[in-house]
Amino acid sequence: MPQTAFRFLAWGLILGLFIVTDTTMAFRPHTLISPNADRFVALFVVGAVFSLAYPKHVVPILLALLAVIVGFELIQKLLAGRHGYIKDIFVKGAGCCAGVVAATALRRALSAMSKPTGTS
Repeated sequence: MPQTAFRFLAWGLILGLFIVTDTTMAFRPHTLISPNADRFVALFVVGAVFSLAYPKHVVPILLALLAVIVGFELIQKLLAGRHGYIKDIFVKGAGCCAGVVAATALRRALSAMSKPTGTS
């Protein structure tokens, strides 16, 4: 997938994350896994896609995503019927970090495999 497509997907995921995190509970999807597993997996995907979208800016992207996670949780405190918990920040942050690390490692491994080996 071209880098531009990853960028569109990454920002679309942030919009989707905002919708399910900071709007009415009616927009929150119901999954078959626990809420914490759901949070971890969702942010794993977001972190991985952002890492692939901006491979030269992994650390700033990770820091920005962590700030977004905190911001979205703080916004929940202002909304009736929603709640933001510190533990949710840690679960989401862990998922995001794991996604960034996994995608970065995969990208580097694939890049190393595609380079020709030394000729003698």
